[in-house]
Amino acid sequence: MAIREKMNRDTPSPWPKIDPEQARSFEDLSLRQLRASGFRITMPRVQVVRALADSNKALSAYAIHEKIINSGGKIDVVSVYRILGTLEEVGLIHHIGIVDGYFPCRMDDAHSQDSAHFVCKKCGSVTEVNVPAQTIDATHGQAQGVSFLPTGIKIEVSGLCSLCERGK
Repeated sequence: MAIREKMNRDTPSPWPKIDPEQARSFEDLSLRQLRASGFRITMPRVQVVRALADSNKALSAYAIHEKIINSGGKIDVVSVYRILGTLEEVGLIHHIGIVDGYFPCRMDDAHSQDSAHFVCKKCGSVTEVNVPAQTIDATHGQAQGVSFLPTGIKIEVSGLCSLCERGK
């Protein structure tokens, strides 16, 4: 059975899933962007991209490793970390500091350095949104006031998603 099939089985998973079309879109974009950036498309890279593509929560390198191994793939944790570094460098994923995990960038302007993430502290789901222009301008103004040149704005907000807030 192919890795894609094993990773998409209907068996219960501890990782929340997203719409399959959205996952495939992220996978396709990632592989195109990696090629365009001069990276080879290797099975370990594909496995890491697929492990991230169908999750709506930030995953640690160890969780990604476990997910790949449980789906029948073969990869070591060091390779997962290296691949995550490459994906972050290319702008395909975000490191979510609140949970020390990695989350696929699904915004239309996928390689923006300015992003905001809402992280549910109960279920771990992550929602990515654009940072409003007023926030970017205000932050750049504050940075200039303290002689600092920002290269990106990253906002992380913890709280409860609507499902967890309602107790579902």
